[in-house]
Amino acid sequence: MFKKLLQRCFFIVTILCYCKTEGGILVKRSTDNSVHGYLTERTCWWNEVCKEEFQSLFRCKCPEWNFCRSPGRYYNAVCSMTNTGYIWTQPGLRQS
Repeated sequence: MFKKLLQRCFFIVTILCYCKTEGGILVKRSTDNSVHGYLTERTCWWNEVCKEEFQSLFRCKCPEWNFCRSPGRYYNAVCSMTNTGYIWTQPGLRQS
């Protein structure tokens, strides 16, 4: 009886851990929506800096299928298709 209880607990813990991941790989992401404007109304190129560190405005808008992302809050952010790291939510685009 104890063995069955232990197996069920292990199964539940495994399912909960898997639900915290996407496809078995842990996805670490933070989003920030504190920036509300743009220096220019233009679209960024892929891998172009969309927000400079310590600036309160975006340099440009990332295309719809990209994210304005950086490795942390105090780094330059670039347009990337990867949605991990520190994501700067751009106004007027998708809200994730």
